[in-house]
Amino acid sequence: MKTKIQWKWVIGASVLFLLFLIFVLPQVSSYSSEAIGQSESPDQSLIYSGSQLYDLAASYGEAGRETYILLRWTFDLIWPVVYTLFLVTWTIKLLEYTSGNNWMRYLVLLPIMAALFDLLENIGATIVMARYPLESGIIQTITPIATFVKWITVSGSFLLLVFLIINILISKIKKRIKDNY
Repeated sequence: MKTKIQWKWVIGASVLFLLFLIFVLPQVSSYSSEAIGQSESPDQSLIYSGSQLYDLAASYGEAGRETYILLRWTFDLIWPVVYTLFLVTWTIKLLEYTSGNNWMRYLVLLPIMAALFDLLENIGATIVMARYPLESGIIQTITPIATFVKWITVSGSFLLLVFLIINILISKIKKRIKDNY
């Protein structure tokens, strides 16, 4: 059984995603930089170490750490829902136009995995920030891994959309060529 989704959901998710990109993200980024006192953040990095995360916690100061934690449990709970909704709806919709393997329906799990690793990253970073100056051992080691996997799965999800679009276009071109001969 193939999962189908109506275009109104795809368009709605796309509008929400674009509104967040254009209006919400810049505002939150500006507020975060101002409140924390710097723009560097572990969740914006692809690769960092547990000791670098701990160093960031030190550089934020107490008020900066409190703001960082607040943002992780307000904005950064909503943003993954927005980008996951966008990626999932588009993946499902584009899969409707592809023929072939039954396994492809599982590709929708990629953006869901991204959101789960984003949440894991938030939990880990919150623990490190909340416990500072105490070391957070395994959490401070796992959090950078969660961040790395989050960015790989988010990037992979967007690349998947590009791949599906190219695949659909190639199929349509081949069909048109075949129909003309």
